[in-house]
Amino acid sequence: MKSIYILCPPNKATGGPEALHQLGHLLKKDDYNVTMLYSKRKSNPVHPFYKDYQIPYTYKVKDSADNVMIIPESMTNWMARFPLAEKKVWWLSLTFYEMAMNSREAKKNFLRKIFVPYKHTEYRFEKNKTITHWYQSQRTKEYLDTKELCNPAQYLCDYVADVFFENLPEIEDFDKKDIITYNPKKGFDKIEPIINLLPQYQWVPLSGMTRIEMRDLLRKAKLHVDFGYFPGRDKIPREALISGCCLLTGREGTSGFKEDLGIPEIYKLHENEITPEIVIEKIRHIMTNYDSVKNDFTSFRAFVLSEKQRMLDDIRGLFTKNNS
Repeated sequence: MKSIYILCPPNKATGGPEALHQLGHLLKKDDYNVTMLYSKRKSNPVHPFYKDYQIPYTYKVKDSADNVMIIPESMTNWMARFPLAEKKVWWLSLTFYEMAMNSREAKKNFLRKIFVPYKHTEYRFEKNKTITHWYQSQRTKEYLDTKELCNPAQYLCDYVADVFFENLPEIEDFDKKDIITYNPKKGFDKIEPIINLLPQYQWVPLSGMTRIEMRDLLRKAKLHVDFGYFPGRDKIPREALISGCCLLTGREGTSGFKEDLGIPEIYKLHENEITPEIVIEKIRHIMTNYDSVKNDFTSFRAFVLSEKQRMLDDIRGLFTKNNS
């Protein structure tokens, strides 16, 4: 059995690191030889969210054909360090690939740019049979389809954390209030005018909360609004769905793809539809008719509820103990 290493920044609780630790957790449960490879040394590299997974970790790996390196798309500059190993690039976002690459290049000093050419430090889809790509979203799949890859791209999506499933009520048993949640870090400039025009509802930003506090709030809310950009299959809208919320979103990024955000199209607004008149009408309809509108989200909610089992099944398809 090969040794599997999952590259990850240390002590971070954003969507990408969470997905990487979920992968490690499921591989460990299935008795694979898996280790987290943290990109920097820290006194406490394991974020508290992931301590229960008890995945072993290291800061250094010797390149070997007996290793499988799982590398997020934002850290593909590490691939040149492992020419012998199998490399799996997991695309958890499309946007961060270019952003991270350009940021790293901008930070190089003048001499390093001369002696370490750009093409030798960043991955630009050079042909390499040791590299396989995994995509988390349909949007990323369509992007990868435009590249000449040596191996077919394969699907692997993460799942909503177990805490959102603890004592989960049936959909008809949530004690819902006139609460609307939103992510203040995404699209707030579009939401703020609406908040001021609908003071009859309690608008609560999802920030400064523990996971349990956020879960408990979403279980009381009727609606989650997100008019921001979706770089990947964002977690908060899925957490809201599981918690019985309706969704109202824009169409930027993956939210524009039905495979990635499979809610009815009437709840996904084009840019020119995000106006006070249209948004207020949508929100009032959802809040007033929540008991019936919630059923519009049943199909995609069921899909999200089954993501963990689907991820486990997909992992077993991607790995076999004979060749990994």
